[in-house]
Amino acid sequence: MPRYRLAIFDLDGTILNTIGQLAHSLNVARKESGLAVLDESDIKAHVGRGVKNLVCWSLQDEKENLYETVMNNYRNYYNENCIENTYMYEGIKELLKELKDKDIKVAVVTNKSDAPARKLCEHFYPGLIATVRGHREDAPHKPDPFLVEEVLQELDVRREDAVYIGDSEVDILTAQNSGMDSISVSWGYKSREFLIEHEARVLADSAEELARLILK
Repeated sequence: MPRYRLAIFDLDGTILNTIGQLAHSLNVARKESGLAVLDESDIKAHVGRGVKNLVCWSLQDEKENLYETVMNNYRNYYNENCIENTYMYEGIKELLKELKDKDIKVAVVTNKSDAPARKLCEHFYPGLIATVRGHREDAPHKPDPFLVEEVLQELDVRREDAVYIGDSEVDILTAQNSGMDSISVSWGYKSREFLIEHEARVLADSAEELARLILK
């Protein structure tokens, strides 16, 4: 019998490789405001705590007067084009199908804005995700457990029967704050060594290994 009844996944860096379009969209918004483009590797290091934090970091304080313009341009461009330059990680679709076949519910909780999060999940994983929670103005960002609590209540699953899966220190803290088990994946935006340094206790290096950990 599977260990869990519910697997809650982060999105960026966990079930979808979105960094190409995230970086492109931010640089489009910056260029529209007369700012230089940033390296994708630098942007990648600052993804995971929501778009507001990403845009604030990119402006480096001295351009605070451009915040609203860059934010609006970024959101408009990314929401329209989020599917472009975005890819499924190897084996994830098969994993989600296997979980569904074994009656394990799947949810997504992400700091990505709610509209593109839902759009991406519906496009790449249609029929495989029971519910999606992205960031909303009335909800705090992860690692606050607010959105996880919403999912547990909606799907009527005890936290003891759920696991949170992600690729960053934010996801580790989200699981801790939610009082549930966590699994970190090493194929995302943070290195295996970084995750271990930030208290990752269970790690998966492939979708197949992740399936074994969920289904054990």
